[in-house]
Amino acid sequence: MNKKISTAIEIFGLLEGTWQGEGRGGYPTIDSFDYREELFFTHRDESTLAYDQRTEKRIDGTEEFVTSHWENGFIRILEENELELVNAQSGGRGELLIGHIEKLDSLTRLHFASKAVTNDPQVISTTRVFELEGDHLRYELEMSTIKVARLARHLSITLERVHEGENQL
Repeated sequence: MNKKISTAIEIFGLLEGTWQGEGRGGYPTIDSFDYREELFFTHRDESTLAYDQRTEKRIDGTEEFVTSHWENGFIRILEENELELVNAQSGGRGELLIGHIEKLDSLTRLHFASKAVTNDPQVISTTRVFELEGDHLRYELEMSTIKVARLARHLSITLERVHEGENQL
């Protein structure tokens, strides 16, 4: 097994578990909002990491949250150490993103850029960046839409590991 593939498998093992946190969302065409998220990673086999991402948006001016987004997907190791992220989202959108891994001392970054967005005529493209450092996972999502042609940040969150190991997805 080559070193690049073994690095991806090692990183999948480090991501495995349950992560929770609170973050901030917004976009040039909407008001900013607070949200919280729970993210589950399960390393199913040597080349595939399954995930389940559930978010709740804070109701303005309150401490109450309502379900706002849910997606399931897989991250797979491709040839040449590329990664593929494919998902289905509760609003009907599906995405296919291609990415890669960067190792920077104690920080590991997974960067993905969309190749296809389906069933959402508003969204042109997205990028997702995961930065893993110990038991902290930072996540950012940018997107471009028919109203905002450049990539602009939509979500930013820092999650903490609350459970290691296998999850029930």
